[in-house]
Amino acid sequence: MHTSNDGRAERLAIWVRDMPLEDQLFITSTTLMLGEINLRRNDLPFAIDEVALRELPDPREAALLARTISANYAGLPPSPAPDGVDEYWRISNMTKVMAETIERYHPPREGSA
Repeated sequence: MHTSNDGRAERLAIWVRDMPLEDQLFITSTTLMLGEINLRRNDLPFAIDEVALRELPDPREAALLARTISANYAGLPPSPAPDGVDEYWRISNMTKVMAETIERYHPPREGSA
């Protein structure tokens, strides 16, 4: 069980803290949801490092990681979550939007992405 003083807020990357509040909330809530999926599922076909997504010092590395996770889960056969939504679709779409959000502030360098 996580508490409000478990240190995660202090470890948040500077680039996340520099975003407008709504984007900070999106990044942190998405990584928390990915963490919950990781805790609930031991059968994910690809690793999801939600901590790196919010704590990597380089936002471009975080965006690339998000795009990689999204690509890994895109098009997999459906895997229903407890709420009935395809969990792989959810992972792919959340990380795609996360990458897009990060890239609004930190576009990929030329020759990457």
